[in-house]
Amino acid sequence: MIKVLIVDDSSFIRVRIRTLLETCSEIKVIGVARDGMDALRKTLVLKPDVITMDINMPDISGIETVDLIMKQCPTPIIMVSSLTYDGANETLEALEKGAVDYIHKDHLNEKNLIEKILIAKDAKINIGTGVGPAKKSAGSLIHDTKEIFTPVGFKPQTVTDLTNRHRTFSIIGIGISTGGPSALAKVLPRISADIPASIVIAQHMPSTFTKPLAERLNRISRLTVKEAEHGEKLMPGHAYICPGGKHIMIEQKDIVSLYSKESFAGHHYCPSASLLMSSISRIYADNAMCIIMTGMGSDGLEGIAEAKKKGSYVIAQSESSSVIFGMPKAVISNNLQDEILHLDDIADRINELCLKE
Repeated sequence: MIKVLIVDDSSFIRVRIRTLLETCSEIKVIGVARDGMDALRKTLVLKPDVITMDINMPDISGIETVDLIMKQCPTPIIMVSSLTYDGANETLEALEKGAVDYIHKDHLNEKNLIEKILIAKDAKINIGTGVGPAKKSAGSLIHDTKEIFTPVGFKPQTVTDLTNRHRTFSIIGIGISTGGPSALAKVLPRISADIPASIVIAQHMPSTFTKPLAERLNRISRLTVKEAEHGEKLMPGHAYICPGGKHIMIEQKDIVSLYSKESFAGHHYCPSASLLMSSISRIYADNAMCIIMTGMGSDGLEGIAEAKKKGSYVIAQSESSSVIFGMPKAVISNNLQDEILHLDDIADRINELCLKE
C-alpha cells in the first residue's frame, strides 16, 4: 500500500486529489495538509511514501516546504502546478530542491495522477542542484558499482581503455526524463564553455516548461543554453533543449530540425530520445556522444542500438544516481553502453573526452 499525503490550501483540490486516488487499491491517502508547516509536521509523524504538493500556499510556499522536508525527512514529492510561465519557474525550482515530478492542475485526472504516484514511490531523492566546481579532477573516472544493475556478460572498461580513444566529438546528445531538471542543473554548469561540441537535449517536458528550463540553466552555466529553434545552426559550447511537444533531430550537419509529435506517431514520448540518438549517429557516426540519463520507460533504447552500430560513444547514468532508472537500465541491460557513470562524474567525463590535447 502506497501511503500518500495531500498538501494544498484549496479544499476543492484536496477533495479532487483524494477522490482520484481512492479509485486505486494500491494507494491509501493517510492525511491532508492545508499549508506548509502543517505538511512538515504531518510528514514527520505520518511518514508518507509520496506527497502531492501545491506551490502557492499561506505562511510558507510549496518550494520552501519541499526544502524543509528534504532536509528533515526526504520523501518523494509531486508538485501540483499551474500551466503559466511563473508556475513553470516555480515548479522547476521545486524540482531542483528535490521534488521528483509534477502534474498540472488542469491535467488532474485519474490515469495521470495514479501513474505518477506509482512511479514516484520508487524514486531516489537527489537533493540540491550541486552547482559549482566539480568535486573530482578531469582526469578521474569513478564508476558507480554499489547499486548498479549489471547485465549478464557485462565487463566494465578500464580507464586506460577509455582515455586511449583517438577521436574527437562534434555533438553530444542527451536523452532524459523524470528527474531531468535537477540532473541537468548538476551536469551543464560543470561543462567547459570551450568544448568543441554542441549539446542537444531531449527532455520529456511540456512546452510551457522548456523555455524557462533553458533560461534557468543558462544563468548557472558557462555554456550558452537555449531552447532549440527549427533550422538554426548548432554552435560549439552551446546546449539546445528541444521545445516541449516537438521532436528534435539533426538531419543535416549542424542544423536543427523540429517536428510535431504527430509526425512520428509511433513514438510515445515527445521529444523522443531515440529519434535524437538515431539522427546524430547517422550524421556524425563515431564523432557523436550519446548520453542516456534518469527517466522512466525505455525511450532512447532503439536510437542507442542504431548509434552503437554507427560507432557512436554511449554513456549511461548509474542506478544509484538516477531518480528513475528506467531509461539507463534499458541501455545497460542490452549491453549497449561504453561506460556507466554516476551523475556527479558525467560533466567531468564530457570535458575529459572533448578537451583531449
